[in-house]
Amino acid sequence: MASTTKAVTKDGGPLSFMTRLSQHVYLYRPSPTSITTTTTTTSSKRPPPKLILLFSWMGARDPHIAKYLTPYYQSLFPSTPILLIKSEMKHIFNPKSFWPEMEQAGVVDVLRDIFGADMLRAGSHSFGNLEGGSTTALASPAASNNDSTKEEKEEDPELLIHLFSNGGSSQLLSLHHYLLSRSSLQLRLPPHLVIFDSAPGQMAYFPSYLALSHVLLPPASRARFPLWLFTPATLQRVLIGPLIHLWVSFLWTCNFLGRFVPFLSKLESPLGRLAREQNDTSPNKGRAERERGRMYIYSEGDELVNWKDVEGHMDEARQRGVRVRAEKFEGTGHVGHARGAGNDGGIGVV
Repeated sequence: MASTTKAVTKDGGPLSFMTRLSQHVYLYRPSPTSITTTTTTTSSKRPPPKLILLFSWMGARDPHIAKYLTPYYQSLFPSTPILLIKSEMKHIFNPKSFWPEMEQAGVVDVLRDIFGADMLRAGSHSFGNLEGGSTTALASPAASNNDSTKEEKEEDPELLIHLFSNGGSSQLLSLHHYLLSRSSLQLRLPPHLVIFDSAPGQMAYFPSYLALSHVLLPPASRARFPLWLFTPATLQRVLIGPLIHLWVSFLWTCNFLGRFVPFLSKLESPLGRLAREQNDTSPNKGRAERERGRMYIYSEGDELVNWKDVEGHMDEARQRGVRVRAEKFEGTGHVGHARGAGNDGGIGVV
């Protein structure tokens, strides 16, 4: 199929190996040589995914993103294209604000180039289970060999999704809703596996303050006292810090009222909405279709996402029939679990 990708430019810097399709969307296509000579397979002897879809955390910087892309994906699946979608704070509070950029970047064109007509199929209403498709990537090789059928092989996951933190979770949901909004076709992603890395979290005061501070505040000045009192960075932190506290206080109060006062349920926090929608199995919502399993990567050392929130979400997913695996790390920080997982970055599930 001829490519219709709207290539914009090749950036310099850490992501120079990717084509920038828009401000927050990047595409890596392996060279024809690597595609024809690579015979990489997964641990279950399945072919590599046709696409890796990576959603970075809120405000992630290019050098940090590149550290995950290069060792954990290009070395594992060198013949697989990578579509990177970045996340900013505005995307969490107003998900539809990203839709025009997805149109500009030609995200649907990229997906159609890779998956063809499969993108147009509505798919079954099964959610992360064996009905309508195989979850062999999350099962043992022996079980895969015994349970596979011709129909299941046709529905084997062809897409690997790796989302980081609540920012990545927000962008995945935004993509699902955007695809459903495309005319009367209501497009869906093809059968896929999802890795939840440091997600999802719930509204909590200090973790939310820390997350927003990382995005809105400059790094602390390294000047010595008393000079650091008069640096631009210090002045910005003094002025903006209290405003962040006020904003988080407002969000926390709204979330509290929305959870415990029935007629104020619309005050639910963005983080609560993200966690709820990721486990929504209602038909015709996109999220509830064609997911064939998920993996949670988390740690008690995560200062931004409480491990109990992750396990609570995991338990709810299991109760709703989702095929789930999890890897709990020791001593790793937020979105840092893959670095403590060795060469496979914690994605040995595939």
